[in-house]
Amino acid sequence: MKKLIVCGCLLSFLLVSLASAEMFKFARFHFPERQLKTSDKASGNALWQSRTSSKKVVSGGQTYLKIVEDGTGITGKDKTAKTWHTEAFYKLNGDRITPYQGTIVYKNPAGQVLTTINKYYFTDQNKVVVKINGTEKTFDLKPDLIDKELLGTALTNFPFAEQRDLVFYLLTNEPTVYKMTLKNLGTETLTVGGKPVACYKIQMIPDLGALGLLGAFVPKTYFWYTADDQEFVRYEGLESGLGTPYIVMEAVF
Repeated sequence: MKKLIVCGCLLSFLLVSLASAEMFKFARFHFPERQLKTSDKASGNALWQSRTSSKKVVSGGQTYLKIVEDGTGITGKDKTAKTWHTEAFYKLNGDRITPYQGTIVYKNPAGQVLTTINKYYFTDQNKVVVKINGTEKTFDLKPDLIDKELLGTALTNFPFAEQRDLVFYLLTNEPTVYKMTLKNLGTETLTVGGKPVACYKIQMIPDLGALGLLGAFVPKTYFWYTADDQEFVRYEGLESGLGTPYIVMEAVF
């Protein structure tokens, strides 16, 4: 009987572990260029703005999703003016996306390079290598891991109709990998361009592990997407990590 109980507990643990995280299924890809504007939540002061776009490209018989962002304004822990250019590539295979490689280059207003971030994904070795100004850091490449640049596309594919949470791993540009839980908070009406817009609301909660006690001091993170076509509307949360401003980022319609 004890063996049966132990086996049952072990099986339950394994099932919970397997169900604890999952891969996004991608059905929506947003190719048109989109403008984003960002302000400081507390003061309302404008911080930065950017333009993002995505498109499919084919190379060597493989189809990729290419995401590009160009931004300018006050950003980062040092809260100084910068410009940045991002190019990220992801392999497309049916409704699955696999990160491939990405580059982010930050410059000062004079055009001098401040920071270069390179990300390389080695699926055959289950490794991610992130280089920041030449300093290298390696992470495990989990099948349900996505990076910050893919997050927006992933959230447009959130299973809102299923009324459930979703768990995945997020690679940030710090760089750090966090286990994240996305909680479906239902619908909320926002005012966009002077008009009421019905939106889905999501809360993203990081699993801080041994640092879990700090969770009470980490500001909450929210996303809003239109209820009709799941287009991004608004984000509220830390700009890019602890020590960065709490911001409001909105799509310009």
